[in-house]
Amino acid sequence: MKVRIATEKDIEKLIPIIRELRKHRSDQQLRKMLRAQMKDRFEVIYIEDENKVLALAGFRTMEVMFSGKTLYVDDLITHPDHRRKGYGGTLLRWMIQYAKDHSYDHFSLDSGHERKAAHQLYLKHGLEVIGAHFAQDVDHL
Repeated sequence: MKVRIATEKDIEKLIPIIRELRKHRSDQQLRKMLRAQMKDRFEVIYIEDENKVLALAGFRTMEVMFSGKTLYVDDLITHPDHRRKGYGGTLLRWMIQYAKDHSYDHFSLDSGHERKAAHQLYLKHGLEVIGAHFAQDVDHL
């Protein structure tokens, strides 16, 4: 299982797997957002087989008063047909090692409360539940 680091030329093949997690975004929105974020220290890693992306993770570096230099995972998704094959764990281990190799202070991610299987994966890899994330679209505040 080889983990690949995405570049802008990979965006088209990343869209279908990102759509699994971000169903509320159009393909056009996802393309535009990926291009903009990749120019702003957003990294995407993925695992593929025969040019089909099976699993993907997107992360960024943040400097936060609370935690210092933080690797924040925005997205971690495995295609539904390929879950429970170790792809998510492989990507998670890759990012944790990246954080260690690049002297990060903290590793963080948020996860929807309904994603129980994902939570078990995170706990298995040493992450802890340390709080709750509160949010709302600005239009609704």
